[in-house]
Amino acid sequence: MGSGWDIVRTFFWWFGMGALMTLSVLMVQGGVRDLLYETHPSGSGSALLSFATTIFGGGLLAGCLALVMTRLR
Repeated sequence: MGSGWDIVRTFFWWFGMGALMTLSVLMVQGGVRDLLYETHPSGSGSALLSFATTIFGGGLLAGCLALVMTRLR
């Protein structure tokens, strides 16, 4: 088990990687076009907020999985 800073660095590294991977998947699926032209249904609220929460969620998922895997190792 590493020190506290190692755990924080691991989390933020994988949070960043997860957020970037989520952003790349959204871009491949045409998400940038949806974001620029606001093609989301009007009932879903702001498209930017929707994309931001999706990217944040991908980062949290990757960061938390990295911490779990670090603990299991």
